[in-house]
Amino acid sequence: MPVDQKILKLIPEGCRVNWNATNKRYYVFKSKYVYDPSKKRGKEIRTQVGVVVDGKFQFSKSYLLKQQVKELKETAAKAAEKSSARTGKQTAAETKPVPDGVKAVLDSASKVKDSRQQSKVVYPLDYVYLVSLLASLSGQTSCVQIADFWASSRPALEALFDDFPRENISHDTVRRLLMLIDPAEFASFYKRLVTPLLDQYLSRVVAVDGQAVRASRTEKAASGRFVLTFYDTENGVALCQKVVGEKENEITHAASMVEGLDLSGCVVTADAMNTQRSFAKSLVEAGADYCLAVKENQKTLWYDIRMAFLDVTETRARSWTGDAALEHGRLERRSVRVLPGSVLGPAQCGHWIGLEEGCIIAAVTESTDKKTGRESSQERYFITTLRWDSRLIAEQAARAVRRHWGVENELHYVLDVDFQQDRTQCKNANYLYNRVLLNKFAVGVLNKLQNEESKESAAEPTSKKRWMNKLHSAQTALAALARVYQAAIHA
Repeated sequence: MPVDQKILKLIPEGCRVNWNATNKRYYVFKSKYVYDPSKKRGKEIRTQVGVVVDGKFQFSKSYLLKQQVKELKETAAKAAEKSSARTGKQTAAETKPVPDGVKAVLDSASKVKDSRQQSKVVYPLDYVYLVSLLASLSGQTSCVQIADFWASSRPALEALFDDFPRENISHDTVRRLLMLIDPAEFASFYKRLVTPLLDQYLSRVVAVDGQAVRASRTEKAASGRFVLTFYDTENGVALCQKVVGEKENEITHAASMVEGLDLSGCVVTADAMNTQRSFAKSLVEAGADYCLAVKENQKTLWYDIRMAFLDVTETRARSWTGDAALEHGRLERRSVRVLPGSVLGPAQCGHWIGLEEGCIIAAVTESTDKKTGRESSQERYFITTLRWDSRLIAEQAARAVRRHWGVENELHYVLDVDFQQDRTQCKNANYLYNRVLLNKFAVGVLNKLQNEESKESAAEPTSKKRWMNKLHSAQTALAALARVYQAAIHA
Protein backbone atom coordinates (compact mmCIF):
# COMPACT_ATOMS: atom_id res chain seq x y z
CA MET A 1 0.00 0.00 0.00
CA PRO A 2 1.20 3.58 -0.63
CA VAL A 3 3.16 5.24 2.20
CA ASP A 4 2.05 8.57 3.60
CA GLN A 5 4.43 11.43 2.63
CA LYS A 6 4.63 12.48 6.29
CA ILE A 7 6.24 9.11 7.08
CA LEU A 8 8.74 9.43 4.21
CA LYS A 9 9.87 12.82 5.52
CA LEU A 10 10.77 11.24 8.88
CA ILE A 11 13.16 8.57 7.60
CA PRO A 12 16.84 9.08 6.60
CA GLU A 13 17.67 9.68 2.97
CA GLY A 14 18.12 6.50 0.91
CA CYS A 15 15.92 4.37 3.18
CA ARG A 16 12.72 2.51 2.47
CA VAL A 17 9.81 1.42 4.74
CA ASN A 18 7.57 -1.59 5.30
CA TRP A 19 4.34 -1.51 7.33
CA ASN A 20 3.98 -4.25 9.95
CA ALA A 21 0.30 -4.60 10.82
CA THR A 22 0.95 -6.93 13.78
CA ASN A 23 3.31 -4.56 15.60
CA LYS A 24 1.64 -1.47 14.14
CA ARG A 25 4.86 0.23 13.06
CA TYR A 26 6.92 0.96 10.00
CA TYR A 27 10.25 -0.83 9.67
CA VAL A 28 12.88 1.38 8.05
CA PHE A 29 15.65 -0.33 6.06
CA LYS A 30 18.32 0.11 3.42
CA SER A 31 18.58 -2.34 0.59
CA LYS A 32 21.15 -3.19 -2.05
CA TYR A 33 21.28 -5.82 -4.78
CA VAL A 34 24.25 -8.17 -4.97
CA TYR A 35 24.94 -10.53 -7.86
CA ASP A 36 24.84 -14.20 -6.87
CA PRO A 37 27.09 -16.17 -9.33
CA SER A 38 25.70 -19.56 -8.19
CA LYS A 39 22.16 -18.59 -9.18
CA LYS A 40 23.32 -16.24 -11.91
CA ARG A 41 21.02 -13.52 -10.72
CA GLY A 42 20.92 -10.66 -8.23
CA LYS A 43 19.54 -10.84 -4.72
CA GLU A 44 18.37 -8.14 -2.33
CA ILE A 45 20.17 -7.62 0.99
CA ARG A 46 18.34 -5.54 3.58
CA THR A 47 19.83 -3.75 6.59
CA GLN A 48 17.41 -2.55 9.25
CA VAL A 49 18.00 1.10 10.15
CA GLY A 50 15.15 1.79 12.58
CA VAL A 51 11.42 2.05 13.07
CA VAL A 52 8.64 4.66 12.92
CA VAL A 53 6.27 4.40 15.90
CA ASP A 54 3.48 6.88 16.70
CA GLY A 55 4.77 9.30 14.09
CA LYS A 56 8.38 9.32 15.42
CA PHE A 57 11.50 7.77 13.88
CA GLN A 58 14.19 6.10 15.97
CA PHE A 59 17.37 4.22 15.00
CA SER A 60 17.74 0.59 15.99
CA LYS A 61 20.47 -0.18 18.55
CA SER A 62 22.08 -2.82 16.31
CA TYR A 63 22.40 -0.31 13.44
CA LEU A 64 24.01 2.34 15.69
CA LEU A 65 26.46 -0.22 17.05
CA LYS A 66 27.48 -1.26 13.53
CA GLN A 67 28.04 2.38 12.58
CA GLN A 68 30.26 2.98 15.64
CA VAL A 69 32.36 -0.09 14.83
CA LYS A 70 32.71 1.10 11.22
CA GLU A 71 33.87 4.59 12.33
CA LEU A 72 36.40 3.13 14.77
CA LYS A 73 37.86 0.94 12.03
CA GLU A 74 38.13 3.90 9.66
CA THR A 75 39.83 6.04 12.35
CA ALA A 76 42.31 3.27 13.15
CA ALA A 77 43.10 2.80 9.45
CA LYS A 78 43.75 6.53 8.98
CA ALA A 79 45.97 6.64 12.09
CA ALA A 80 47.97 3.65 10.86
CA GLU A 81 48.37 5.29 7.46
CA LYS A 82 49.64 8.53 9.06
CA SER A 83 51.96 6.63 11.39
CA SER A 84 53.53 4.65 8.55
CA ALA A 85 53.90 7.82 6.50
CA ARG A 86 55.76 9.55 9.33
CA THR A 87 58.12 6.62 9.90
CA GLY A 88 59.68 6.75 6.48
CA LYS A 89 57.18 6.00 3.74
CA GLN A 90 56.81 8.63 1.07
CA THR A 91 53.61 10.63 1.32
CA ALA A 92 51.88 12.69 -1.32
CA ALA A 93 53.06 15.81 0.54
CA GLU A 94 56.68 14.77 0.00
CA THR A 95 56.20 14.68 -3.74
CA LYS A 96 55.39 18.38 -3.75
CA PRO A 97 58.07 21.12 -3.80
CA VAL A 98 58.39 21.77 -0.04
CA PRO A 99 60.85 24.61 0.83
CA ASP A 100 64.04 23.60 2.66
CA GLY A 101 63.16 25.68 5.71
CA VAL A 102 59.81 23.92 6.03
CA LYS A 103 61.47 20.51 5.64
CA ALA A 104 63.90 21.43 8.41
CA VAL A 105 61.04 22.32 10.74
CA LEU A 106 59.01 19.18 9.97
CA ASP A 107 62.04 16.88 10.17
CA SER A 108 63.05 18.37 13.51
CA ALA A 109 59.50 18.27 14.90
CA SER A 110 59.01 14.65 13.86
CA LYS A 111 61.77 13.68 16.30
CA VAL A 112 59.95 15.22 19.26
CA LYS A 113 58.46 12.53 21.49
CA ASP A 114 54.66 12.74 21.43
CA SER A 115 53.09 11.13 24.53
CA ARG A 116 49.54 11.23 23.11
CA GLN A 117 47.67 8.13 21.89
CA GLN A 118 48.49 8.24 18.19
CA SER A 119 45.17 6.69 17.14
CA LYS A 120 43.38 9.73 18.61
CA VAL A 121 45.73 12.43 17.30
CA VAL A 122 43.94 15.02 15.16
CA TYR A 123 46.66 17.70 15.13
CA PRO A 124 50.15 16.22 14.57
CA LEU A 125 52.91 17.97 16.51
CA ASP A 126 54.99 18.71 13.43
CA TYR A 127 52.20 20.77 11.86
CA VAL A 128 51.33 22.49 15.13
CA TYR A 129 54.96 23.52 15.59
CA LEU A 130 55.32 24.56 11.95
CA VAL A 131 52.30 26.87 12.20
CA SER A 132 53.50 28.19 15.57
CA LEU A 133 56.91 29.05 14.12
CA LEU A 134 55.41 30.69 11.03
CA ALA A 135 53.06 32.74 13.21
CA SER A 136 55.91 33.79 15.49
CA LEU A 137 57.75 35.44 12.60
CA SER A 138 55.13 38.20 12.64
CA GLY A 139 55.02 38.38 16.43
CA GLN A 140 51.86 36.27 16.73
CA THR A 141 52.95 33.99 19.58
CA SER A 142 49.93 33.87 21.91
CA CYS A 143 47.75 30.76 21.72
CA VAL A 144 44.80 32.75 20.34
CA GLN A 145 46.99 34.33 17.65
CA ILE A 146 48.46 30.96 16.64
CA ALA A 147 44.97 29.45 16.38
CA ASP A 148 43.80 32.41 14.24
CA PHE A 149 46.91 32.10 12.04
CA TRP A 150 46.12 28.38 11.58
CA ALA A 151 42.58 29.21 10.44
CA SER A 152 43.69 31.88 7.96
CA SER A 153 46.61 29.79 6.65
CA ARG A 154 44.88 26.41 6.39
CA PRO A 155 43.96 26.66 2.67
CA ALA A 156 47.57 27.46 1.73
CA LEU A 157 48.99 24.68 3.91
CA GLU A 158 46.41 22.15 2.69
CA ALA A 159 47.56 22.90 -0.85
CA LEU A 160 51.17 22.17 0.16
CA PHE A 161 50.55 19.15 2.41
CA ASP A 162 47.92 16.55 1.53
CA ASP A 163 47.75 15.31 5.13
CA PHE A 164 47.42 18.71 6.78
CA PRO A 165 44.41 18.64 9.21
CA ARG A 166 41.17 19.71 7.51
CA GLU A 167 39.79 21.50 10.55
CA ASN A 168 40.80 24.52 12.59
CA ILE A 169 42.59 24.22 15.91
CA SER A 170 41.41 25.86 19.14
CA HIS A 171 43.61 28.10 21.25
CA ASP A 172 43.12 25.69 24.17
CA THR A 173 44.61 22.88 22.11
CA VAL A 174 47.58 25.04 21.14
CA ARG A 175 48.21 25.86 24.80
CA ARG A 176 47.86 22.21 25.82
CA LEU A 177 50.37 21.09 23.19
CA LEU A 178 52.86 23.81 24.19
CA MET A 179 52.53 22.62 27.80
CA LEU A 180 52.63 18.94 26.88
CA ILE A 181 56.19 18.77 25.56
CA ASP A 182 58.99 18.58 28.09
CA PRO A 183 61.38 21.59 27.83
CA ALA A 184 64.31 19.24 27.18
CA GLU A 185 62.46 17.84 24.14
CA PHE A 186 61.60 21.32 22.90
CA ALA A 187 65.20 22.47 23.46
CA SER A 188 66.46 19.61 21.27
CA PHE A 189 63.90 20.55 18.62
CA TYR A 190 65.08 24.17 18.77
CA LYS A 191 68.76 23.17 18.57
CA ARG A 192 68.14 21.11 15.43
CA LEU A 193 66.39 24.12 13.89
CA VAL A 194 69.04 26.77 14.56
CA THR A 195 72.23 24.75 14.05
CA PRO A 196 72.07 25.15 10.24
CA LEU A 197 71.75 28.92 10.72
CA LEU A 198 75.08 29.29 12.58
CA ASP A 199 77.83 30.62 10.31
CA GLN A 200 81.34 29.72 11.45
CA TYR A 201 83.06 33.04 12.15
CA LEU A 202 86.75 33.20 13.06
CA SER A 203 85.82 34.66 16.43
CA ARG A 204 82.32 34.48 17.88
CA VAL A 205 81.21 36.41 20.94
CA VAL A 206 78.52 34.55 22.92
CA ALA A 207 76.79 36.71 25.55
CA VAL A 208 75.17 35.15 28.63
CA ASP A 209 72.43 37.10 30.39
CA GLY A 210 69.07 36.69 32.11
CA GLN A 211 65.75 38.39 31.38
CA ALA A 212 62.62 38.57 33.51
CA VAL A 213 59.19 37.77 32.06
CA ARG A 214 57.28 40.23 34.24
CA ALA A 215 53.78 38.79 33.84
CA SER A 216 54.94 35.35 35.03
CA ARG A 217 55.22 36.48 38.65
CA THR A 218 54.95 33.83 41.35
CA GLU A 219 55.35 33.83 45.11
CA LYS A 220 58.95 32.73 44.67
CA ALA A 221 59.68 35.15 41.82
CA ALA A 222 58.18 38.55 42.62
CA SER A 223 59.70 40.15 39.52
CA GLY A 224 58.67 37.30 37.25
CA ARG A 225 60.56 34.19 36.27
CA PHE A 226 63.98 34.72 34.73
CA VAL A 227 65.14 33.11 31.51
CA LEU A 228 68.92 32.70 31.21
CA THR A 229 70.13 32.75 27.60
CA PHE A 230 73.32 32.02 25.67
CA TYR A 231 73.18 34.39 22.67
CA ASP A 232 75.49 34.22 19.64
CA THR A 233 75.99 37.92 18.92
CA GLU A 234 77.63 37.36 15.52
CA ASN A 235 74.85 35.17 14.10
CA GLY A 236 72.05 36.90 16.00
CA VAL A 237 70.76 33.52 17.24
CA ALA A 238 69.99 32.35 20.78
CA LEU A 239 71.81 29.05 21.33
CA CYS A 240 69.93 27.82 24.40
CA GLN A 241 67.97 28.99 27.44
CA LYS A 242 66.91 27.92 30.92
CA VAL A 243 64.02 29.14 33.10
CA VAL A 244 65.06 29.99 36.66
CA GLY A 245 62.82 31.08 39.52
CA GLU A 246 64.98 33.75 41.09
CA LYS A 247 67.64 35.90 39.44
CA GLU A 248 70.20 34.75 42.03
CA ASN A 249 69.77 31.20 40.71
CA GLU A 250 71.54 32.20 37.50
CA ILE A 251 74.76 31.57 39.42
CA THR A 252 74.13 27.84 39.70
CA HIS A 253 72.62 27.34 36.23
CA ALA A 254 75.09 29.03 33.84
CA ALA A 255 77.85 26.43 34.31
CA SER A 256 75.45 23.52 33.75
CA MET A 257 74.25 25.02 30.44
CA VAL A 258 77.74 24.93 28.88
CA GLU A 259 77.57 21.17 28.43
CA GLY A 260 76.21 20.28 25.02
CA LEU A 261 77.10 23.62 23.39
CA ASP A 262 79.81 23.96 20.75
CA LEU A 263 81.71 26.94 22.16
CA SER A 264 85.17 26.05 20.86
CA GLY A 265 86.98 29.22 19.76
CA CYS A 266 84.24 31.51 21.14
CA VAL A 267 84.61 34.35 23.61
CA VAL A 268 81.84 34.00 26.21
CA THR A 269 80.86 37.19 28.04
CA ALA A 270 78.70 37.57 31.14
CA ASP A 271 77.71 40.16 33.72
CA ALA A 272 79.10 40.23 37.27
CA MET A 273 76.43 37.89 38.60
CA ASN A 274 77.88 35.05 36.54
CA THR A 275 81.50 35.84 37.33
CA GLN A 276 81.92 32.52 39.15
CA ARG A 277 84.89 30.16 39.23
CA SER A 278 82.80 27.11 38.29
CA PHE A 279 81.42 28.93 35.23
CA ALA A 280 84.90 30.09 34.15
CA LYS A 281 86.25 26.55 34.53
CA SER A 282 83.42 25.01 32.48
CA LEU A 283 84.05 27.49 29.66
CA VAL A 284 87.79 26.82 29.48
CA GLU A 285 87.15 23.07 29.51
CA ALA A 286 84.74 23.58 26.58
CA GLY A 287 87.50 25.27 24.57
CA ALA A 288 86.17 28.81 24.95
CA ASP A 289 87.66 32.05 26.28
CA TYR A 290 85.78 34.06 28.87
CA CYS A 291 85.39 37.79 29.44
CA LEU A 292 83.58 38.30 32.75
CA ALA A 293 82.54 41.57 34.36
CA VAL A 294 83.86 42.25 37.87
CA LYS A 295 81.94 44.38 40.36
CA GLU A 296 81.94 44.76 44.10
CA ASN A 297 80.17 41.45 44.58
CA GLN A 298 83.71 40.08 44.02
CA LYS A 299 85.11 42.66 46.42
CA THR A 300 88.74 41.53 46.69
CA LEU A 301 89.09 40.84 42.98
CA TRP A 302 87.46 44.16 42.07
CA TYR A 303 89.74 46.08 44.46
CA ASP A 304 92.92 44.38 43.16
CA ILE A 305 92.03 45.14 39.53
CA ARG A 306 91.23 48.76 40.38
CA MET A 307 94.53 49.19 42.21
CA ALA A 308 96.46 47.64 39.32
CA PHE A 309 95.17 50.30 36.91
CA LEU A 310 95.84 53.09 39.42
CA ASP A 311 99.47 51.98 39.90
CA VAL A 312 101.55 54.71 38.24
CA THR A 313 104.61 52.42 38.08
CA GLU A 314 102.79 49.93 35.86
CA THR A 315 103.65 50.95 32.28
CA ARG A 316 102.69 47.82 30.34
CA ALA A 317 99.06 48.81 29.71
CA ARG A 318 97.88 48.61 26.11
CA SER A 319 95.01 50.84 25.07
CA TRP A 320 92.36 51.36 22.41
CA THR A 321 90.13 54.41 21.89
CA GLY A 322 87.11 54.46 19.62
CA ASP A 323 85.60 57.34 17.66
CA ALA A 324 82.97 59.51 19.34
CA ALA A 325 79.43 58.43 18.47
CA LEU A 326 75.99 59.90 19.11
CA GLU A 327 73.80 57.38 20.96
CA HIS A 328 70.50 57.99 22.79
CA GLY A 329 70.99 61.76 22.78
CA ARG A 330 74.53 61.47 24.21
CA LEU A 331 77.93 61.89 22.58
CA GLU A 332 79.91 58.88 23.76
CA ARG A 333 83.56 57.91 23.49
CA ARG A 334 84.74 54.49 24.55
CA SER A 335 88.25 53.43 25.49
CA VAL A 336 89.88 50.29 26.85
CA ARG A 337 93.09 49.63 28.78
CA VAL A 338 94.51 46.15 29.19
CA LEU A 339 97.07 44.71 31.63
CA PRO A 340 98.40 41.16 31.94
CA GLY A 341 96.42 39.01 34.38
CA SER A 342 99.64 38.09 36.19
CA VAL A 343 99.74 41.55 37.84
CA LEU A 344 97.07 40.31 40.25
CA GLY A 345 99.56 37.88 41.78
CA PRO A 346 99.48 34.11 42.28
CA ALA A 347 96.64 34.15 44.84
CA GLN A 348 94.04 35.62 42.42
CA CYS A 349 95.42 33.85 39.34
CA GLY A 350 95.24 30.56 41.21
CA HIS A 351 91.50 31.07 41.74
CA TRP A 352 90.67 31.88 38.11
CA ILE A 353 91.65 29.31 35.50
CA GLY A 354 93.54 30.79 32.54
CA LEU A 355 93.84 34.29 34.02
CA GLU A 356 97.62 34.18 34.49
CA GLU A 357 98.13 34.04 30.70
CA GLY A 358 95.11 36.29 30.15
CA CYS A 359 94.28 39.90 30.94
CA ILE A 360 92.43 42.34 33.11
CA ILE A 361 90.44 45.07 31.36
CA ALA A 362 89.36 48.59 32.30
CA ALA A 363 86.64 49.90 29.95
CA VAL A 364 85.78 53.60 30.17
CA THR A 365 82.73 55.30 28.64
CA GLU A 366 82.74 59.12 28.61
CA SER A 367 79.41 60.78 27.80
CA THR A 368 78.27 64.30 27.02
CA ASP A 369 74.54 65.05 27.03
CA LYS A 370 73.67 66.95 23.82
CA LYS A 371 70.94 69.02 25.47
CA THR A 372 72.45 69.92 28.84
CA GLY A 373 76.15 69.54 28.08
CA ARG A 374 76.53 67.51 31.28
CA GLU A 375 79.53 65.19 31.24
CA SER A 376 79.84 61.80 32.94
CA SER A 377 82.29 58.93 33.01
CA GLN A 378 81.89 55.25 33.87
CA GLU A 379 84.67 52.72 34.37
CA ARG A 380 84.05 48.97 34.36
CA TYR A 381 86.42 46.06 35.00
CA PHE A 382 86.72 42.59 33.45
CA ILE A 383 88.84 39.46 33.61
CA THR A 384 89.51 37.43 30.48
CA THR A 385 91.50 34.47 29.18
CA LEU A 386 92.26 36.34 25.95
CA ARG A 387 96.03 36.08 25.80
CA TRP A 388 98.06 39.10 26.82
CA ASP A 389 100.73 38.33 24.19
CA SER A 390 98.22 38.74 21.33
CA ARG A 391 99.25 41.59 19.03
CA LEU A 392 95.77 43.18 18.96
CA ILE A 393 94.75 42.34 22.51
CA ALA A 394 93.32 45.82 23.26
CA GLU A 395 91.09 45.68 20.16
CA GLN A 396 89.98 42.12 20.98
CA ALA A 397 89.12 43.13 24.55
CA ALA A 398 87.16 46.19 23.36
CA ARG A 399 85.20 44.05 20.91
CA ALA A 400 84.31 41.44 23.53
CA VAL A 401 83.18 44.09 26.03
CA ARG A 402 81.08 45.94 23.46
CA ARG A 403 79.52 42.86 21.81
CA HIS A 404 78.11 41.70 25.16
CA TRP A 405 75.45 44.40 24.79
CA GLY A 406 74.14 42.55 21.74
CA VAL A 407 72.09 40.31 24.02
CA GLU A 408 70.36 43.38 25.47
CA ASN A 409 69.91 45.47 22.31
CA GLU A 410 69.33 42.76 19.69
CA LEU A 411 67.47 40.16 21.75
CA HIS A 412 65.96 41.30 25.07
CA TYR A 413 64.82 44.70 23.77
CA VAL A 414 63.20 43.10 20.69
CA LEU A 415 61.45 40.46 22.81
CA ASP A 416 60.03 43.06 25.20
CA VAL A 417 59.05 45.71 22.64
CA ASP A 418 58.20 43.87 19.40
CA PHE A 419 57.03 40.55 20.85
CA GLN A 420 55.56 41.97 24.10
CA GLN A 421 57.09 39.08 25.98
CA ASP A 422 56.70 40.87 29.31
CA ARG A 423 52.94 40.38 28.97
CA THR A 424 53.17 36.59 28.72
CA GLN A 425 50.98 35.56 31.64
CA CYS A 426 51.68 32.00 32.66
CA LYS A 427 52.36 29.92 35.74
CA ASN A 428 53.30 26.70 33.93
CA ALA A 429 57.09 26.44 33.49
CA ASN A 430 56.84 24.19 30.40
CA TYR A 431 54.55 26.62 28.62
CA LEU A 432 56.75 29.61 29.52
CA TYR A 433 59.91 27.85 28.32
CA ASN A 434 58.43 26.72 24.99
CA ARG A 435 56.63 29.99 24.32
CA VAL A 436 59.76 32.11 24.95
CA LEU A 437 61.83 29.80 22.73
CA LEU A 438 59.32 30.38 19.90
CA ASN A 439 59.99 34.09 20.24
CA LYS A 440 63.75 33.56 20.11
CA PHE A 441 63.51 31.45 16.97
CA ALA A 442 61.58 34.28 15.31
CA VAL A 443 64.19 36.86 16.38
CA GLY A 444 66.96 34.66 14.97
CA VAL A 445 65.21 34.33 11.60
CA LEU A 446 64.52 38.08 11.48
CA ASN A 447 68.21 38.80 12.20
CA LYS A 448 69.19 36.44 9.38
CA LEU A 449 66.77 38.16 6.98
CA GLN A 450 68.35 41.50 7.82
CA ASN A 451 71.86 40.08 7.31
CA GLU A 452 70.94 38.63 3.92
CA GLU A 453 69.39 41.95 2.93
CA SER A 454 72.59 43.78 3.92
CA LYS A 455 74.68 41.44 1.73
CA GLU A 456 72.44 42.07 -1.28
CA SER A 457 72.20 45.85 -0.95
CA ALA A 458 74.25 48.69 0.49
CA ALA A 459 71.04 50.38 1.68
CA GLU A 460 69.89 50.32 5.29
CA PRO A 461 68.25 46.93 5.99
CA THR A 462 64.51 46.75 6.66
CA SER A 463 63.71 47.06 10.36
CA LYS A 464 62.50 44.01 12.28
CA LYS A 465 59.10 45.62 12.80
CA ARG A 466 58.63 46.12 9.07
CA TRP A 467 59.74 42.55 8.39
CA MET A 468 57.21 41.30 10.93
CA ASN A 469 54.45 43.28 9.20
CA LYS A 470 55.41 41.61 5.90
CA LEU A 471 55.21 38.09 7.33
CA HIS A 472 51.58 38.05 8.47
CA SER A 473 50.52 35.45 5.88
CA ALA A 474 51.59 31.83 5.57
CA GLN A 475 52.87 32.37 2.01
CA THR A 476 55.27 35.20 2.94
CA ALA A 477 56.38 33.46 6.16
CA LEU A 478 57.13 30.23 4.25
CA ALA A 479 59.09 32.20 1.64
CA ALA A 480 61.12 33.96 4.36
CA LEU A 481 61.90 30.66 6.09
CA ALA A 482 62.97 29.14 2.77
CA ARG A 483 65.18 32.16 2.02
CA VAL A 484 67.02 31.93 5.35
CA TYR A 485 67.69 28.19 5.16
CA GLN A 486 68.62 28.35 1.49
CA ALA A 487 71.22 31.02 2.30
CA ALA A 488 72.54 28.85 5.15
CA ILE A 489 72.90 25.84 2.84
CA HIS A 490 74.90 27.80 0.25
CA ALA A 491 77.01 29.72 2.78
